[in-house]
Amino acid sequence: MYYTDEYTLLDGDKQASVQTEFGVKQGCPLSPLLFSIYLNDVDSLAEGVQGVLTGIPIVAVPELLFADDLSLLSNVHDQLQTMLNRLRVYAHRESLTVNTNKSEVMCFNSRSDNRLSPLYYDSTQLSYPNTFKYLGMVRDKNINLTTAADAALRHFMAALSE
Repeated sequence: MYYTDEYTLLDGDKQASVQTEFGVKQGCPLSPLLFSIYLNDVDSLAEGVQGVLTGIPIVAVPELLFADDLSLLSNVHDQLQTMLNRLRVYAHRESLTVNTNKSEVMCFNSRSDNRLSPLYYDSTQLSYPNTFKYLGMVRDKNINLTTAADAALRHFMAALSE
């Protein structure tokens, strides 16, 4: 599809011309659709896993997916580790890379941070931060919306000062 596209990578004084062999072009109107089709079966990660409970007793949500942002959800540690293990196999099969530097575990409403069992993607232990950003909104482990509002206000105030 993008056979004739060539890009120049710049890193300080170094530069190199490259041609893409796979993937979708950022900014192309077809890219989101093609990526969605490619990840069509990502819900297989949650087979047999309950997911996180919601306010509706018969509804549990095992994952959230928007473009290339994936959140795996569970109320049970072992089920979350199962989904992470399946994600590793899935990513390898589909030639995808999971950036473990951007991968974190959020344990909502937990009072015992020091007793949380570690979770791993491949052999990398994932961190348990107090806050994380998903789709541009900052969340904290206590589900405190003030954290999100403060972060949004900082960006707004910074834009005003420019």
